[in-house]
Amino acid sequence: MTDNILSRLINNIEKTNENKSSYWKHHLNDKSNFMSEHEHLNFGSYTKKSFKNLAHIFFQNILLGNKLFRTETYKRYKDEFDLINRFIDLDTIRHILTFEKLKELIQPKSVCIIGDGKINGVLGAYLTFKDVKIYSVNLSETLINDYKILKKLKNELSESLDLIDNSNFNLGDNKLHLIPANFKDILYEANIDLFINISSFQEMTINELNEYFNIIKKNKSKLYCCNREYKKLYANEELFFDKYPWEDSKRIFWEDCPWYQNYYSSKFPFIHKYHGNIKHCLVDFGAKN
Repeated sequence: MTDNILSRLINNIEKTNENKSSYWKHHLNDKSNFMSEHEHLNFGSYTKKSFKNLAHIFFQNILLGNKLFRTETYKRYKDEFDLINRFIDLDTIRHILTFEKLKELIQPKSVCIIGDGKINGVLGAYLTFKDVKIYSVNLSETLINDYKILKKLKNELSESLDLIDNSNFNLGDNKLHLIPANFKDILYEANIDLFINISSFQEMTINELNEYFNIIKKNKSKLYCCNREYKKLYANEELFFDKYPWEDSKRIFWEDCPWYQNYYSSKFPFIHKYHGNIKHCLVDFGAKN
C-alpha cells in the first residue's frame, strides 16, 4: 500500500532543492540514502541499541556529567526510544539539555522546529510542553527521514499528523504539521509562540535565513537559536551568528552553548573541540530591548 504522505514528499524534493544552500546540495544529493533512518546525512544520527552503547555512556559522563541521566526529560526520551530500540546518543542529549533549559523559561502552546533531524526536536517539544501544537519545517528529504521514524512511534505524534503541501492548506487540529521549506510562507499567520533552530541557520543561504526571521518577527514569537558563531559553506557563503537579523528583539539569554563545545569519537584523544565556537540564545520578537 502506497503511503500518501511519503509519496507526496518524494514528489516535492525537486521543489525544495531550490531552498538548499551549497552545504545541502553537497550533502543531500541524488546518491543520498535519505529513505533509511539509520543513515547519517549531516542532519543528526540514529543510534541503535547495542553493546557499543557502553562506550557512548562512558564518554557522555566525561563530557557532560551524569546529572542529565536523572532529568525528567532524559527519562521521557528514553521511554520513547526504548520502544523502537533506539539509543540516546550525543545528538539527542543536546536536545534534552536544550529542553531542560527552555521549560524553565517558557511554556508555549505552539512550537515550530526549523531544520530538525531524526525527530530530536519534534519529540522534545511533544514530551516537554503540555498540549502543544508542533510544526516541523525542513527540506523534503529530511522530512521523509523524520516521517519514517515518526511512523515507528506509538504516540500522538504518529497518529495525529499531516503534511502541508499547498499554499491554501487549512491548519487543523492535528498535533504535528510537516512543512516542506517551499511552503514555509504558511507560517506567517500561524500564531506560533516559539521557534527553535539548532545547527541549521548556519547551513542556509542568507536569503533563506532572512525569510525565516521575517516569519518569526511576523508571529512576534520567541526564538531559541543554537548555531556556530561563524561558518563558511562550500560556495563561500558566510554565516555570522551576531549578524543574523536580530534587530531590537529582547534577549532572555545569550551565551556560548555549554553542551555544544566538544564531542567524543574513537580517535585519540577521544574528546575534541568543534571547529568554531557555538552560541545559543533565547530572544523575544514580541518584546523590545
